[in-house]
Amino acid sequence: MSREIQIANAAGFCFGVKKAIQKAETMDKAFIFGSLIHNPQEVARLASLNKKIVYDLKDVEDNKVVITAHGLDINVIGQMKEKGLEIVDTTCPLVTKIYNEGLKLQGQGLRIVIVGDPKHVEVKGIASRMKDPIVIYHEEDIVQVPEGSKVGVVCQSTLLLEKFDQFVDLLKARCAEVVPINTICKPTKDRQTAAAALSKQMDIMIVIGGRNSSNTHKLADTCMMNLPNATHHIETAQEMDPKWFEGKQKVGITAGASTPDYLIEEVIARIRTYDELIPA
Repeated sequence: MSREIQIANAAGFCFGVKKAIQKAETMDKAFIFGSLIHNPQEVARLASLNKKIVYDLKDVEDNKVVITAHGLDINVIGQMKEKGLEIVDTTCPLVTKIYNEGLKLQGQGLRIVIVGDPKHVEVKGIASRMKDPIVIYHEEDIVQVPEGSKVGVVCQSTLLLEKFDQFVDLLKARCAEVVPINTICKPTKDRQTAAAALSKQMDIMIVIGGRNSSNTHKLADTCMMNLPNATHHIETAQEMDPKWFEGKQKVGITAGASTPDYLIEEVIARIRTYDELIPA
């Protein structure tokens, strides 16, 4: 008996990732500063095409360097310019928009608060463009924001939708003035909304994407709200266990914005092989 398999309405590559990959593929040889996208399998594929990832400018063997879709610390970009490197900038325009929104709020005399993972390259890039910003990611971080202060709030583009509103409420209880701009990007919103809707209808959810991918982790978190014991985050089809699907007739699939179609197709193909092995 064939299981019902549904893919979320929004899943897989977003336009910013597609643009970054297409740009890198047009180059005969590329030195990419950091992971172009947060998907190990796609990064490995690009590496096989002579697109090398570097984490130190001394490892750039050419005069051309690629900035990833997540953007980069502006100070590192300054070092690239000082070295006379030609910069190929594949920063997603929706990340650039966060820079601009933050600078506008700062221009209004507000101190910038960034809601996001301080270790993430995107958040580092945003913070590097602001004057004395405060980065908060956990509730306990709120104490870093001075009581009675006037703040402008932006966030990492891949933040969990509910988290931004939660932090804005906490800031409003602490600060004299809070001007929030929700900078979660539309592809992230669309994927989280579609995953939430699909997971309400399914018996099991498979979330495909890199373990180093922020937006994929948020998709898994979203699905777990509805299927806490039947949501599985994987990078490849090989990680799946046939036992997960015992008694599960309706299978939902979603994928992070850095997940290529071929990985999704491989997952579907493997699930189909379980139809004969294990009755639904």
